Amino acid sequence: MLDLSLNILDIIENSISAKATEISVTIEMIVLKNRLHINIKDNGIGMDAELKKMVQDPFFTTKTHRKKKVGLGIPLFKQTVENCNGKFILQSEIGIGTEIETVFQYDHIDRMPLGKLADTFTIVIIGHPEVDFELNLRRIFLHGENKIFHFSSREVKSELGDIPLSYPDVMMFIQQNIEEGIKKIELEEI
Repeated sequence: MLDLSLNILDIIENSISAKATEISVTIEMIVLKNRLHINIKDNGIGMDAELKKMVQDPFFTTKTHRKKKVGLGIPLFKQTVENCNGKFILQSEIGIGTEIETVFQYDHIDRMPLGKLADTFTIVIIGHPEVDFELNLRRIFLHGENKIFHFSSREVKSELGDIPLSYPDVMMFIQQNIEEGIKKIELEEI
């Protein structure tokens, strides 16, 4: 994958396949500690211990509609994290959901850029209006300043009433709102 937003997109699609109705993505850049945290949490069907181990194997997939029985999303994401002096933690419980927590060395030479986060989140929010998405971005600077951006599709849907998220003005609002949030906290985006 070319950037981390594509890894995030893949994990979100896995969550949707696991019947999640709520997905939360938190990205934190902690400059003082040279760390980039990405946390993705859902309320999907969850996994038992055996399945958690198997989904980290690149030669396993839960998708039955594929001709090839490989699932590279989680294994590639895990490898990307570990190649950047980071850690990858997969927690899941049947009937509760799944959480993927990652920590990267922010300035590691092999760390991919975050990518087009606004595009990624706009696509999943509009493409899956039945799912409530929450996006939290946070940056802690060297001098201690803390900048935070929060976006909730549930809040947008509540304000809109019967107006669909796929309405052109709504799509534009969502994308612009997320883009402005990324700029506000000075989070990188290519």
